[in-house]
Parts: sequence; C-alpha cells; structure tokens
Amino acid sequence: MIVAVVALAEPPAGAQQSAKVPRIGYLNLSIRQGYSIPSDWPRSLFESFQHGLRELGYVEGQNIILQTRFGNPSQLHDHAADLVQLKVDVIVAPNIDAARAAMKATKTIPIVMTFPGDPVVPGFVASLERPGGNVTGVSGLTAELGGKWLELVKETIPNAKRVAVLWNQYAENQFPTWKSMELVARSLKVDIEWVQIRNSFDFPRRFNSAIRGKPDAFIVLPGFAGFRGGSILQEIAEIGLKNRLPGMFWRTDLDWERTGGLMAYGANRFEQSRRAAYFVDKILKGAKPAELPVELPKSFELVINLKTAKEIGITIPAGVLAWADRVIK
Repeated sequence: MIVAVVALAEPPAGAQQSAKVPRIGYLNLSIRQGYSIPSDWPRSLFESFQHGLRELGYVEGQNIILQTRFGNPSQLHDHAADLVQLKVDVIVAPNIDAARAAMKATKTIPIVMTFPGDPVVPGFVASLERPGGNVTGVSGLTAELGGKWLELVKETIPNAKRVAVLWNQYAENQFPTWKSMELVARSLKVDIEWVQIRNSFDFPRRFNSAIRGKPDAFIVLPGFAGFRGGSILQEIAEIGLKNRLPGMFWRTDLDWERTGGLMAYGANRFEQSRRAAYFVDKILKGAKPAELPVELPKSFELVINLKTAKEIGITIPAGVLAWADRVIK
C-alpha cells in the first residue's frame, strides 16, 4: 500500500488568519512494481495536475493544500472516506475506480474525474452538457474513437479480416465504443472477436485462447487501470510481441519504447490531468459541478513503434506514418 500525504504549511505570516485555504483531495491507483510500465506513472499524472494549478495561479502552501492518496483498487474506498473525513473541498479522481470510490464516499463534495470512457452510461453524470450531480471533469473517450482504432488497424494491415478486441467486462462505460467498432467493422468487412477479461488472473488464458483463433491483430480497450495497477498492459504487449501479433492500445502516454506495443491512439492523459485543474479552479470560485459540462478531448495522438513493427515483420504504410505524432525508431 502506498499512502502519500502532501501536508503543506499554513499561509505565510501576513495572510488573514481567518482566510480558509482550500484543500484538494487527489485519489489515484498506485502502480505495482516490477513491470516496464513506469512505476511513477500516477505521480506523473499528479505532477501534470500540479502544473495546471500553477498555471492558474495556485501555489501549494499559500493558497491551496493538496492531500493525496494512492493505493490498489481495494484500498481506494478507505482512502476516499479518509479524504471526506479531512473535509477536502474537491476530490480529483483520475480513473474510473477512483471516481467510483469517491462517489460512494460522498454525494456532496465536488468530484473532478479524468478518465477514458463514457461517464453517462455508468451513471457518473446525467449528461455531458449538464452532469446534474457532484461529478464533472474530463472524459478521454468519444464514441467514434472505437471505430478509429479499427480503421487504423485496417490501414496498417490492409489484409486484416479478424481482430481480437480485449475488454474489461465490468467497464460498462465502453458500450458506445463497442457500437462504434461494430459499425465500422461491418463497413470494413472485418470480424471482431470480443475477448472478455474478468480479472488480471483470467486474462492470459483468454488472450492466448483468442490468439489460437489466429486473429490478424488485436485492440485493447480502456478499463484495465485497476488490473495489477495497469501493468497488465505490459503483459498484453509482451504476449502480442511473442506471437508476432500487431496490437493497438489507447494509452499514448506510456513508455512504449520499453513496453513494446505497436500502436497507440488516444487522448493525452497528461493534458487531461492538467485540464482537471481548470475544473477545480471553477468549483473553488463557486461553480457547481452539476452545471459544469464534461469536457471531451480536443485532439488525439497517434504513437507508432517501428522497433516493434520490425520485430513482428510488418511495414507501416507511409500514409499511417504521416499521421503519427510520435514515431519510435
């Protein structure tokens, strides 16, 4: 268990003693050690959030205090309850597990979420335009993104006829993505094999079983942050590499040079974390989360790993390379 608390000094002498310094709770998963995915990834997201606060004029220890909690999924509920006991003014939840824990702990303290997936389907908000409760923030996923992943796979592997799609059966916020993929799959004449993953122990058997069906590629949907602290993405990439199978991931912010994934396309998670500070600022200035529209990504990134392409024996078409924001050579 990792519990980090940033307890900062009271405002400097000269500040009004009666002035209340806002307290912000930050709740996130920790990363299990021993994997190529950087163990400081949650800390990097937190630092992006801190950067966003500084851009808006907040100085830790002077006009804002941060209380952070990191842990595995089973610990998040206790951590959320702890933040509520501390009477923080806002809770920032950078993934769906943290958001669920925060929502269970409080119906009144504003919660700023920053995670991939549709927040409407699982009931986090009533609508993107008017959230309606105590939750708002940034969603990194649009319904069309699922279709785009499939299109990029098809452009990269023109002869692809069968694609395995790994999804977390508990990630109900992915329903719009599935529909988008199914529509695009029909237009591209591609068969999708849905590989349902129940937990981190279940996935090797199910993924290897899907590989025996000889798919031409695989796509990993969001929803695995709580599986071994997100390190399951490293294992998926390794299995794909071992079987010379091209893979598409949604996480562009990971160290794909070390991890070995072929492609990643999605919103920049660090930018989303920075944007969370905007919502915190609005709420501290009196805005109600119920009336703050959920923000969707303004742009997406494409990362291509040519080292992995060479290892699995495929050539990335020039047209796809031209799209790439980052190319690993």
